[in-house]
Amino acid sequence: MDLEKIREKLLEKRNQILKSLEESAKSDINEKTGVGDDADTVTDELSRETHYKLTQADRETLYLIDLALRKIDSGTYGICEECGAVIGEKRLEAIPWVRLCIDCSQNEEIVRQFQQRNEEEMIYNIIPPALGEEEESKNLQAE
Repeated sequence: MDLEKIREKLLEKRNQILKSLEESAKSDINEKTGVGDDADTVTDELSRETHYKLTQADRETLYLIDLALRKIDSGTYGICEECGAVIGEKRLEAIPWVRLCIDCSQNEEIVRQFQQRNEEEMIYNIIPPALGEEEESKNLQAE
């Protein structure tokens, strides 16, 4: 594996993200303000939300790129942070800032989905039962 080639790819992607974030910041400053109808307000709000999500994803990728560059310097690049296995070369070529091997990445995704589902269930469980459901539940318990 050619670490210098990977370093160049990481630095190139890093510069692209920084340039994109800089342009986004400029467009935020120059954003049109004024009076508009409700549809304009909703559209502007959705645009801002989408923009925020994109810049947040860029910031996370930037962090991972910086981490990968430090790993190259320390000699730990290409080693899974979870299990310590060597990450496949093709995987590193595709996503040079990847932290986990495929198995650990899949496990992390399963855990994330499980946690998200539990959080959603907790949100729904705080909603009080509809009228009549509470009495029905008591009747079922009594039987």
